Amino acid sequence: ALDERMENQVYPALGNVPGLVNLIRTMAAQGYNYQRDDEMAMWGSADLTYDITYSM
Repeated sequence: ALDERMENQVYPALGNVPGLVNLIRTMAAQGYNYQRDDEMAMWGSADLTYDITYSM
């Protein structure tokens, strides 16, 4: 469930950040690592890793 959410919602949203859209040439998701809150049975945080090529 979390894997699908990251791939379908979080990764695409980061590709639409207005300040980056004109600078980024390529942006490839490399993976993520998330921490889970076992007491609440929810994920607490996610660390995203990208390979980004940009020009200024």
